[in-house]
Amino acid sequence: MEEKKALLKEIEERRKGWTVSSFTNAEAFDLGNYIYRKALSEGNPFVVSVTRNRQRLFYAACEGTSYENDHWIMRKENSVYFFRKSSYEMNLSMAIRDTNIWDRYGLPRDQYVQAGGCIPISAEGFGMIGTAAVSGMSQAEDHAFVTEAVEEWIKEKTR
Repeated sequence: MEEKKALLKEIEERRKGWTVSSFTNAEAFDLGNYIYRKALSEGNPFVVSVTRNRQRLFYAACEGTSYENDHWIMRKENSVYFFRKSSYEMNLSMAIRDTNIWDRYGLPRDQYVQAGGCIPISAEGFGMIGTAAVSGMSQAEDHAFVTEAVEEWIKEKTR
């Protein structure tokens, strides 16, 4: 339990770094392309999705993925837009509370999920504006990958 609490605290801190000065359609596409190229270069079987204000601006599927991954992406994105936190944060938060988002908040299981792999993107002075998501591996691997990719992209963008 303490390990989950520590990981949750770490993710909450890192979320502050998922903020950009702007997030245009072109920038969202660039982020998605960055994540996709990284997935290909590392041989990860991911579906990649980037949204802004719920509009999908980038989508790509690597070999080895299926419609099931698309469905996971949609459910992860719905959860992030609802809670304004990463989907993995919700997983850990619910595990610590010994409950789940479906019972606690009455959300439909076919539309929402508490599984890692989708993070919120915020814009300075605005708050959450979009999401970056992957699906294809374990929820911890999905979360670690998308987080690393977004943080790398933001670092490059601000140089």
